[in-house]
Amino acid sequence: MKFISVPAPLVYAGAGSSSALMQAIGNFGHQRVLVVTDKMLVELGLVKQVTASLAEQGIDTVIYDGVLPDPDFGQVNAGIASCKQNRCDAVLAIGGGSALDAAKVIAICSGSDQEPANIVGYFNVKSRGLPIYCVPTTAGTGSEATMVSVVTDAQAETKCFIVDPKLVPDAVALDADLMLKLPAPITAATGMDALTHAIESALSREASEDTLRKSLAAARIIFQNLESAVADGGNRSAREAMALASYYAGSAFTIANVGYVHGMAHQLGALCHLPHGLANALFLPHVLDFYRDTCAPQMARISKSAGIGSANDSDDILAEKLVERVKELSQAIGIPTHADVLKPDQVATIAARAMKESHGLYGYPVPKYMRGEECEAIVRKILPVGE
Repeated sequence: MKFISVPAPLVYAGAGSSSALMQAIGNFGHQRVLVVTDKMLVELGLVKQVTASLAEQGIDTVIYDGVLPDPDFGQVNAGIASCKQNRCDAVLAIGGGSALDAAKVIAICSGSDQEPANIVGYFNVKSRGLPIYCVPTTAGTGSEATMVSVVTDAQAETKCFIVDPKLVPDAVALDADLMLKLPAPITAATGMDALTHAIESALSREASEDTLRKSLAAARIIFQNLESAVADGGNRSAREAMALASYYAGSAFTIANVGYVHGMAHQLGALCHLPHGLANALFLPHVLDFYRDTCAPQMARISKSAGIGSANDSDDILAEKLVERVKELSQAIGIPTHADVLKPDQVATIAARAMKESHGLYGYPVPKYMRGEECEAIVRKILPVGE
């Protein structure tokens, strides 16, 4: 997709940047804004904290807090109904990737006659819809920078992808102050999600000079800061670095795309309801190990950028050290090596669906092709010990 023109949102970054975004929303002349979030952030007072200045500017807010992890079409349609019934003229997402993904689709469909199920796939969005603003409260999904939303088909237990440049938000705030109290396990999982975006987009056959620069910067920043952000959630410097890295990685993969790690992780998440970042973290070292024999130069480039290995190391050694560094980081931040919820009789289904997503349905620009039996072997590696 590197030949597709993808707009970039207006970005407010740094401590307190969410306040600057709220002021901008007021300047844009909106009267009533739908706030898409989850119940936990409402209960914690985070939503009120972010939106307080909207009320001061005379802007009404309508809270839709029905978003759950891996939002499904029912949740998205409920948000659209709320938006239309309350005659909102903009949508503000506050939360993690689930809230952001849902809000982007809600904004598109609330400002048009389009139905969410009818815009699944590539470039099926007919019109822009309502303005969409995003305040991510995790550093991982990069949805604030992408033209992608993922919505779950709960009945079919599959994840559906909506890909269109019209999904890119109008403006975002990368406010690390909102992430300081994020629990360590969520920080770890979402951080590994961002690392997966960075690495897969760097290895993509569709990587460009621009996307590669962003991918390498994101990977370098994450290797340098994720462990600190997990160990000390109040470390503002590490939080700000991770917020920026997540945005860089999102900006890169929305054009260069992802690969087999995501293909497998999407299926594991849909069938076993495992958080997406954790699913990515489980598969990442195994897929990188699969790539090593043919992708050493590309993997070595990531290692060199991130300061992994030494100047005298060969590409093969640097590729091996990248895999080991990913494993070391995962262990340091408490990522498990096996998925306790995965059952042996689910392996074949996950592998088959991953192959369909990666090869046929979306055609990820992977650097090395994988056969179905190779995919199954990787999925089996994360089965619970003893299975």
